[in-house]
Amino acid sequence: MDLHFKIEEWAKQRKSAIFHRQLAVISGPKEWAENQAQSLVSIITPSENEILWVGDRPDKEPPVSPKAYRQYLGTEYATVIFNCFSGISANALMAFSGTIRANGLMIILCPEFNRWPHFSDPLSHSRYSYGFSQVKEPSRFIKRLISMIEEDDNTVIITSTSFSGRNRKVSSAELSRKLNSTTPEQEQTISSILRLRTGHRQRPLVITADRGRGKSSALGLAARTLIAKHTSKIIITAPNKRNVEQVFAFADIEENASSEHALVFVAPDALVEGDYQTDLLFIDEAAAIPSSILKSLLDKYSRVVLSSTVHGYEGAGRGFELRFKPYLENEYKGWKNLVLKTPIRWYKDDCLEHFWFRVFIMEDATSAASSKPLIERSNQIRGTSGNKGFAEHFVDYAFIEVTKVLLANSRNILKQVFSLLINAHYQTSPDDLLRLLDAPEQRIFACTLGDDVIGVALICSEGGNPLGEVSQGIVNGSRRVNGHLVAQNLAFHCADDTFVKMEQWRIVRIAVANAYRRKHLASALLTFIEATAMELGITLLTSSFGATPKLLSFWTHNHYLPLKLGFKRDASSDEVSLVIGKPLTDLTASLLKTVQIQFSEELTYHASRYHQSMDTTLLTHLLTHSHPKELSSHTHQRVKQYLISNTPYMSFSQALAAYVLQKLSCIECPSQIPQESYILVASLIQFKSAKALVSEFKLSGKKELNTNIKNAVAII
Repeated sequence: MDLHFKIEEWAKQRKSAIFHRQLAVISGPKEWAENQAQSLVSIITPSENEILWVGDRPDKEPPVSPKAYRQYLGTEYATVIFNCFSGISANALMAFSGTIRANGLMIILCPEFNRWPHFSDPLSHSRYSYGFSQVKEPSRFIKRLISMIEEDDNTVIITSTSFSGRNRKVSSAELSRKLNSTTPEQEQTISSILRLRTGHRQRPLVITADRGRGKSSALGLAARTLIAKHTSKIIITAPNKRNVEQVFAFADIEENASSEHALVFVAPDALVEGDYQTDLLFIDEAAAIPSSILKSLLDKYSRVVLSSTVHGYEGAGRGFELRFKPYLENEYKGWKNLVLKTPIRWYKDDCLEHFWFRVFIMEDATSAASSKPLIERSNQIRGTSGNKGFAEHFVDYAFIEVTKVLLANSRNILKQVFSLLINAHYQTSPDDLLRLLDAPEQRIFACTLGDDVIGVALICSEGGNPLGEVSQGIVNGSRRVNGHLVAQNLAFHCADDTFVKMEQWRIVRIAVANAYRRKHLASALLTFIEATAMELGITLLTSSFGATPKLLSFWTHNHYLPLKLGFKRDASSDEVSLVIGKPLTDLTASLLKTVQIQFSEELTYHASRYHQSMDTTLLTHLLTHSHPKELSSHTHQRVKQYLISNTPYMSFSQALAAYVLQKLSCIECPSQIPQESYILVASLIQFKSAKALVSEFKLSGKKELNTNIKNAVAII
């Protein structure tokens, strides 16, 4: 049968009946693939308004950048064409696949399969660190993607010489179900929103689901009911107004900000800063909004619904699960969580969703054994058993470096490694899988038990020869290159290009399976990484993360030193970033002593300015790393005078602050910090107001505050 006829018959069949959402791959020369796609959609989706082209298009219309996917969350199309000749973005592939409605089609345009892994991707320069992106190796991610495309029975493949695939039928039971009609889960959700309007205050309702489960329609239908009864004004917020188009569509209400009973969109930052009155607040795509803003909105508004996607396209969905839900548990005991599982925008067993979930390991990981024990793959792994250089209780474990070759060749190992990273860290995204397989500067170290990967660390090489020619530009602030996060940060901060010239490793992630935590495996893995780094001539190990007392304690226990504290809170974690380091040579150790002195001076200087709202426990722990200073006899005398006087602490604050800092600088580990130190740091170092101190330490008033501070000074 003629190839053109086969394609046309398939397309006409798809137009004439209802099928599952599917993926079609058009593989061939760029111009041919683009024209083929244009011909195809003219049959399947004749309406231009129902088609979204991502990347270059043959009609020369302004292209939609793959990087612009956030703007399209919440929109719907019959067909999405993703032109991979314009560049691959894993986050974008996942995001745009979620915009396709039932019976829709996602079309990927790509080079011939034998050429695609060697294709020079226009977006690759933004994925890899400076100096590494020029390394010419076939893309392991693309090889894996091609393999999964070819073995998937539900994916259609079109080349200049062949056609394979079929339209996947929807079961008769599913066809009898009316899409976009409410499910029992949705009805429960709508009822919960209606009850929230008149129920107890300060009991947030959280709705979580994968895409297509009807979160937006549930919000819209609930809003329509409440407004129709003339009982409510509802404000809805989201990262972008386009995110909530479906909510307004289901509410069937025109936006009218001046109406007493209406649904109105307000941007998150404007909502925090402005004086808005509302009966209910809907926060859609909550996982993509900084948690500091979410906390402010929960504090400001008493009746709040938060809607979040489970699989965030930048890892933010996991951030909501790992970070924000525990916050709700601690601060809002009456909060309620509802999970929507049944798809309403497409049919159950959706082909497109299942395909991308498999590709990006979004499904639950299993511990299926690999065909050969992990520790026997000597040609692909360098490592050591736990009884060599480690404590006796690590004898059953192996500590290894897992090569990219092994990750690419073993789906089971890749799945275990990536699942650990997803489940342990809020910022692991589909793009990270692409980098894990392809980025030459990244390495994976693992702790294994038999065939199971139970601990993993992701390492990124920084500094060294790649930055030699741009080192001065980095130091003077005129140049900033991709990657090399800590190396550039320290070089600029310390005005010393030594930090970009030395070869160093940054520990990006470290994760241990739940069942094996608190067994010191993460510390043992760090020990193995350190030994390997020294063998390879690495002079410095670093890491950068959102600082918490628990994390700081872990790293300092492993002899990492705090080197630089950020000023702004991270948008996802709502924590201030901390750079830490561990020298592996005497020369580096000498260099870091100077950095520590600078860290100490800046920390105390900024404590009452940029760090006034920081967690007091965290700041106190950081201050134990301050450079010790001798106190003058006059300062000692002032402290003694304060202890015997009846004068409030503010009159002696300068001397008392110096005294507290000197005491903290002598403490070697957090367990030695006197409990009384925290109120002293909050009052004398952070300079918090009396009102804030009374609230934070649950005191009756200023009198008790002054008494507690005096007692604390006497004790420490």
